[in-house]
Amino acid sequence: MATLIIASTTEGAGKTAIAAALATRFAASDRKVALGKAWADDPSSDPDAAALHALAPEAEAITAVALNGDQPATAQVGEIAGRLNKVAAGVPVSVIEGRSGDTGSNLALAEAVDGLVVLVARLEDDIAGHARVYGSRLAGVIINGVPRYREASLQAEVLPALTEAGIPVLGWLPEDRRLLAPTVDLVAEHLEGQYALWKEHSGRLIDNFLIGGMILDWGPLYFSSQENVGVVVRGDRPDIQLAAVQTGTVQAMILTKGIPPIEYVYYEADQREIPVVVVATDTNETAAKLESLLPKIRFDHPEKLQRLLELADGRLDFDAIEAAAVQPATR
Repeated sequence: MATLIIASTTEGAGKTAIAAALATRFAASDRKVALGKAWADDPSSDPDAAALHALAPEAEAITAVALNGDQPATAQVGEIAGRLNKVAAGVPVSVIEGRSGDTGSNLALAEAVDGLVVLVARLEDDIAGHARVYGSRLAGVIINGVPRYREASLQAEVLPALTEAGIPVLGWLPEDRRLLAPTVDLVAEHLEGQYALWKEHSGRLIDNFLIGGMILDWGPLYFSSQENVGVVVRGDRPDIQLAAVQTGTVQAMILTKGIPPIEYVYYEADQREIPVVVVATDTNETAAKLESLLPKIRFDHPEKLQRLLELADGRLDFDAIEAAAVQPATR
């Protein structure tokens, strides 16, 4: 049995996304795989653990160990290794999500299960510093969420520097709106809104938000300027609401000031199956509140996994990752 521990330099670097993508890739090549999270504050309600199992249901589930506040995470490595060995018996590859920034615990787990570490990092992190700690247990580094304007410096400076330092690079992934998109339901919950229409489509992703205010362009042209749009508009502006409904790019409308849609808007949105959420705040307050939504967004949607696999094609060295997964980890 080969084990890959997905570690990261910092919280939110993308461990869950990479773990789900690798498990899906292994499963797609007809290779049985076990997948799970090593540690969790509450394994029964941990959102990342739930996301892993939902996104890769074909994988054997590894149950996380509950963190004990009286003990360091390294003290629970033996328990995790025992669970892994039990679940993964007869499974060629196991992918397990480690702890963010905790090189000591991740390294201890890798040694306990004779596994290798895939380090997920952001471009601004101390990638080399974290990578060196893992020594020969490091399978390689994946740099995630690279902004478009930083791709040139990544290719010209960062990747050559890591290679010169002897740190294997497994690839990189660009920043992408789809991977950071909230669902309609998460937006409605965050804004404390009430559905007026089509709650059944609350699982749709919203890539971009547009404000329906003083629009100088033709309404449908403005609202079609972005894809997968969530429109924030005053509840007493049916003219703007109708312009948004007609574009075909709108995934949801958020009507402000607690005003529900008039009958004509209701009909047009209903015909196009567009969720409509009514919130009590005004448009400015609603837009400001959306700015605090980002920390709640998780990698837990099948369309995000599909998009990540598309981005990874040609950017991640899956051959090197698969080679690391099948070779003996002990050097």
